[in-house]
Amino acid sequence: MLNVAARLLLALLLCATSGLAGDWSARFDLTLHRILQGGPPHFDDDFVVADAVPRNTRRFTNFSGDVSGRYIGALSAAARHAGGSFPELDRIVARTLQLQKPDGHFGAPMSGNKVTNDDMAMLWGNGRMLIGLLEYHALSPHPEVLAAARGLGDFLVKQAPRLNSEEVRREYNGEKFAVGYICWTSNLEGLVELYRVTRDGRYLALAREIASRTDRHPSQHSHGFLSTVRGIVQLHRVTGERAYLEQAKREWQGVIDSGNVLLQGAVPEMFAPAVKRDEGCSEADWLRLSLELWQLTRDPECLRQAELTLFNEFAFNQFHTGDFGHHVLAADGIAPDFAHAWWCCTFHGLRAMAALFDYGFHESDGALVYDLPVDARGEMAGLELRAESALERDGSVLVTVLKSDGAPHSLRVRVPEWASEVKGANPAARVWKIGETLTLTYVLRTREVKQGGRTAIFRGPWLLAVDEHGSPNFFDEPYTENKVQWPAEPAPGAQAYAAFSVPAARMRVRYLPGGYPVQPGDALLRPMAEYTSGPDSNRLVFWLP
Repeated sequence: MLNVAARLLLALLLCATSGLAGDWSARFDLTLHRILQGGPPHFDDDFVVADAVPRNTRRFTNFSGDVSGRYIGALSAAARHAGGSFPELDRIVARTLQLQKPDGHFGAPMSGNKVTNDDMAMLWGNGRMLIGLLEYHALSPHPEVLAAARGLGDFLVKQAPRLNSEEVRREYNGEKFAVGYICWTSNLEGLVELYRVTRDGRYLALAREIASRTDRHPSQHSHGFLSTVRGIVQLHRVTGERAYLEQAKREWQGVIDSGNVLLQGAVPEMFAPAVKRDEGCSEADWLRLSLELWQLTRDPECLRQAELTLFNEFAFNQFHTGDFGHHVLAADGIAPDFAHAWWCCTFHGLRAMAALFDYGFHESDGALVYDLPVDARGEMAGLELRAESALERDGSVLVTVLKSDGAPHSLRVRVPEWASEVKGANPAARVWKIGETLTLTYVLRTREVKQGGRTAIFRGPWLLAVDEHGSPNFFDEPYTENKVQWPAEPAPGAQAYAAFSVPAARMRVRYLPGGYPVQPGDALLRPMAEYTSGPDSNRLVFWLP
């Protein structure tokens, strides 16, 4: 059994598929390696397609097509980012097509009368299968894959009158959670893509009906709701109708206004008041939705929300194995309980990272703008740049010129609210030479957030926390009565970089222990993003008294 350090090293050495060097590229490679070669459980062919049969050899095969569809979609997106493909992916697609039922769906049969919980589970999985097949078709067009997607789309059109009824909507919009009405509405994403590819108006008509039946309610499954809202965004893209963009933005804002975006950028698995744990799928959805809305609206709040989630909850949610999953949420931070959700979150995490790199740059008014300090390539007429981020090490990003036509061009760099300035940035037009480099240095700010007599602290984009591994004595009983002495100070001494650590942001704080305040203590404040390197079971406190 490989230890944590060996797993990380193996992932970094074997999987440099993205062609970029930086923390987020390493995170992408870690999860890609987990899916292709890691375990347990191992994603061999029989294991992956068990829910498309269905064969009850693992949990959640009743969500027909869920794991198999997510596997296909995530690896298709990863292959597009990496500029290639994977034989495992081609093999799984070929196996999956053989399992399609005559009526077009995959897995367990649909009931003939009253809609059941099992029907909803099956519809959820088939929704993941539909978008997965279409993402594979976009990567590598095959008529048989598109035919399978059309067959599944036809099945959904046939089932629509029952599922679009107010009776079913009312019954399954209650406390059904994982088999709630979102199992039907989350098919929206695949239906919109199927219309885009085929221009068959039946799929668009059904997508419009589903969009009109989408709403958020307390204790709802956030992943299903956010997947549906991402489908509404795509509906705007293919129709050009602004009403859909406004609907998506309104639902996005509603999640924030209802208190369902937590301090660390996490969206809980169940919307309030049932806030119990996070979910990697929901964090991936929220990240992608925020980035898509930023691209379409250029509302800076959308990018701010994306950064908050990316550098904190999304990074934290990635385990040392490359899996994503669940942590129990505590009143002052994170409880030790956790789950590697290999059946969903691991795939959705990879899918979000594959999309992330597309949002580093955008073109505006004849200039290339570097928005998000992650690894990325940016291109406009006459200029192509590569950015490789070392933000977590020393606040820097290395920009390299890949192509230049020798004419003057401008590079503008966004200064985020968590930085006081970006050194090295100059928006003036200039002639760029192929191979030259530019170092951007983000000067990190420290920010305090106060709530009910407690304080949380951010350094740059990172939320800092005290944890049992780094500061065990802080948790001596009764640690809830500790008194922290502000301000926090930068951690002294040179901080060496290890995989997924963030030495640029670590700080230290003095405190009076609740049980023996006459003997002050000293605690390390670490970015919660560091916990990808392990250990998994750890208590974090970021709301400090």
